[in-house]
Amino acid sequence: MGVISTDSPDSAAAATARPAMARVPLARTVVFGAVALLLFLLVVLPFGWVLNNSFHDDLTGAWTLGNYARIFQSVDLLEPLFNSLLLAVATAVIAVGIGVPLAWLVSRTDLPFRRTIRVLTLTAFVTPSFIGATGWILLAAPNSGWLNALWRSLAGAEAGPLLNIYSMTGAIFICGIYTVPYSFTMVSSALDEMAVELEDAAATLGSGTLRTMLSITIPLVTPAVIASFILSFIQGLTLFGVPAFLLTPTGIPVVTTKLAEFYQLFPPEIYMAAAYCMPLLLVTAMLFWMRRRILGRKQFVTISGKSRAGRRIALGAARWPAFGAALLLPLVSVFLPYAALLLVSLTRAWGQGLSWENLSLHWYWWALFGNSETHTAIVNSLVFSTLAATLCVMLGTVVAYIVERRMVFGASLFGAVATVPIIIPGIVMSVGFFAAYTRAPLNLYGTPLLLVAAFAATFLPIAYAHGGSILKGIGPELERAARSLGAGEGRTFLSITIPLMGGGLLSGWFLVFIPIIRELSVAVFLITPKTNVMTTLIYNAKDGGNYEAVCAMSVLLLLITLALVAAAGPLTRLTTVRRTSRKSGRKTAPAEGVLPT
Repeated sequence: MGVISTDSPDSAAAATARPAMARVPLARTVVFGAVALLLFLLVVLPFGWVLNNSFHDDLTGAWTLGNYARIFQSVDLLEPLFNSLLLAVATAVIAVGIGVPLAWLVSRTDLPFRRTIRVLTLTAFVTPSFIGATGWILLAAPNSGWLNALWRSLAGAEAGPLLNIYSMTGAIFICGIYTVPYSFTMVSSALDEMAVELEDAAATLGSGTLRTMLSITIPLVTPAVIASFILSFIQGLTLFGVPAFLLTPTGIPVVTTKLAEFYQLFPPEIYMAAAYCMPLLLVTAMLFWMRRRILGRKQFVTISGKSRAGRRIALGAARWPAFGAALLLPLVSVFLPYAALLLVSLTRAWGQGLSWENLSLHWYWWALFGNSETHTAIVNSLVFSTLAATLCVMLGTVVAYIVERRMVFGASLFGAVATVPIIIPGIVMSVGFFAAYTRAPLNLYGTPLLLVAAFAATFLPIAYAHGGSILKGIGPELERAARSLGAGEGRTFLSITIPLMGGGLLSGWFLVFIPIIRELSVAVFLITPKTNVMTTLIYNAKDGGNYEAVCAMSVLLLLITLALVAAAGPLTRLTTVRRTSRKSGRKTAPAEGVLPT
């Protein structure tokens, strides 16, 4: 008697499918495990090592609170803290004091050439501040600066220098003008999105332009102003390049340059440096907490679907004077320093002055082909930035997907960890990676992987926030439909979600790539001669006094950055158009098939 199977065809199919379904939890486990491991290695471990090292003694390695006691008992260690706070406050005041009125002029008035002013202001945004400082060293160094030389030619040889860029005032000026774009961008975006009905109502009731601005416009953009002030403060607090270029030569320390000093001592005080990071971390964390507390539930900016095109406040007789005032920022942050850098880079020896005999492309040839170190640094910058931006966007997108779609219990913890680097200044991240990965068993010091990981970790919050904002605009219905048709989570993510995010992912990649390629503070403790990048090479070459080479490399870095910025918009639009075309095609094809019936 034979054995008769009682399984129905459906049961057989279910049995066949069971192994495939069983693989899904395993695949999810692998993906979530890989993401958790990456977040641990990129964020938790470096920060943990900074915290751990801060409680150890550099000489004995024993546990101690002596590092913290030393910070608050030594005038030499307190002075940099006060200098950093002064620099940060002044930077934020300048950034908001200039950026907010400039944003109002560009967004809400009939200022001439508004688009040009906006583009020039954003050009300052992509200019690394330490390169701007280099340009202003050429212009305003006490003895050799061109503006001081012009001043002496007018006032007499015995006249002292008009400007001294090697001072706290000079550092505040440079940090301020290169931080203005942060406040300008945030406030102008708020103004562009703001509804005009309230302003119309105020005008109808007889309110003048100034009163309307003070009573309606400014209160509505207050959250953006507060956020830009905090961001500018943190920028001034955590900058490394500008203080290193302008304050170190005159012996004015700030926290970031003091951290570098700890590593330059023999033997280096690595544990002390870790403890010295903590005040910086506490201040940045407290500011972000304050920002959340102040702005958490306050969304003053109202957005309307009505078009506000063509609505501009007439400046009247003040139109052209306002245009002249708006040009001052591009003049001091772009035109003057760019011109100085370009002129010096085109001279064989800039001390010999400008003459046809002295003009040359020698230093560009030297940087691109004649010097293996600069050639390697250029290649490293491009390769490391590409790899780091790709890793950063991939990880940030997957984390954002897990959080937005709540793929696992406690998904928000993934997002919280991915956001932590936003409160960690770049130089502290550099200290953390040095502490975590320059020892056994990993010992990655001198490897490209260390720099790529440090760059990716530093800018992970940008990629995560960008990915999350895109996903918020994509409904989960298509993903559910794909899953109901049998597609797995991985296939749904790759074939539905990623294509829908296409243009946004590309713009996110550029958003991360551009700050990475001009980043100095993250790389400063991690590079070796083999892994040098352009920013660290410029930083090291400046100490050698070879300004022609420094300027040539700075101009090359600016050209690469500006070219990427110019390419980002068209490439993103092209990707979006193609995606839209494909979607349209998919919609059209079934319709054509249905029509004959």
